[in-house]
Amino acid sequence: MNMSDELLNRYFKGTCTPEEKILVTQYLNETDDLPAGVFSKDEWDETPDAIISDAETFQMFETVKKQTIAKIRQVSWLKITAAAAIVLAVLGIGLLSLNRNQPKPDLAEQENPRTEIKQVVNWKSVVNYTEQDQLLTLPDNSTVKIYPGGELRYTVPFVAHNREIYLKGKGFFQVTKDKKHPFIVYAKGVSTTALGTSFTITALEKSKLVKVQLHTGKVWVKNIDSTKHIKPFSEILKPGGELVYNTLLNKVKLIDAKLPAALKQKDSPVLLNFKQAPLADVFASLEQHYQVKIIYNPADISEMSFTGSLKLTQSIAIILEEITELNKLSQTKTTQGYLISK
Repeated sequence: MNMSDELLNRYFKGTCTPEEKILVTQYLNETDDLPAGVFSKDEWDETPDAIISDAETFQMFETVKKQTIAKIRQVSWLKITAAAAIVLAVLGIGLLSLNRNQPKPDLAEQENPRTEIKQVVNWKSVVNYTEQDQLLTLPDNSTVKIYPGGELRYTVPFVAHNREIYLKGKGFFQVTKDKKHPFIVYAKGVSTTALGTSFTITALEKSKLVKVQLHTGKVWVKNIDSTKHIKPFSEILKPGGELVYNTLLNKVKLIDAKLPAALKQKDSPVLLNFKQAPLADVFASLEQHYQVKIIYNPADISEMSFTGSLKLTQSIAIILEEITELNKLSQTKTTQGYLISK
């Protein structure tokens, strides 16, 4: 460090500033050779310290404090910041590890408890591949006779809001009464709705006609196929009534049961009542009232009887069809009348 003689002289005379005194003091402590004209080392050591006033001492202290404490504060702030960053990093790693080790919440518990589980719906299909009529009992105890080649489909469970059946071919239905659950049969774009009755639907795959024949009770028949922009229809059938729908021409024909001319007399009965009557006696009464010939093999019906009322407002064909359906017989129209057989 270089030191001027002038500054040294002012120092020894006690006329330099506090800052200059610090510099000169540092210089004198670090050097053994003093400049010419200055005290020797021995004289310097023997020279008494200059007396500095309290005001000058305080000023020197403040100057030194400003230069040192600022640096200490800067270093301390950097250390504190670094330490805080390390602590945050350790906490973050700890929380991440804790989340990984913590078991995942049960998704089932997070589901809305009000969500209802939808009931699984399965389809059951019954096809009659035989040449004989096939009798099927539905879950609601209604019965269906499926003719050869016919197919029946329905859902399981069967009774939900409605009892719905899908038919291909021909089927005879004996419906169990249930006012809360309408019984609906769909066949080739036509629906037939009943609450408790018996009817026959014919909807052969290769035929353009859909036929609904009502035997007892009441049914509501309408078309539901709107894809072909067909003209809608809706009809209520009464016992003995028949609806024939031509799917090709989009035409509906209603056939009402009519009494033969021989029965349109004031004294003609409206009903024929039977109780455990042999089937042969029933056929004989029908032959007399309708003036038709009913041919059958007595051995086929020898053990069969009939209990019920037959409405003479119905056609003989519908009455015979109902009787034969209940006894698992078949009827065929002939030139002379009707042929009844097993």
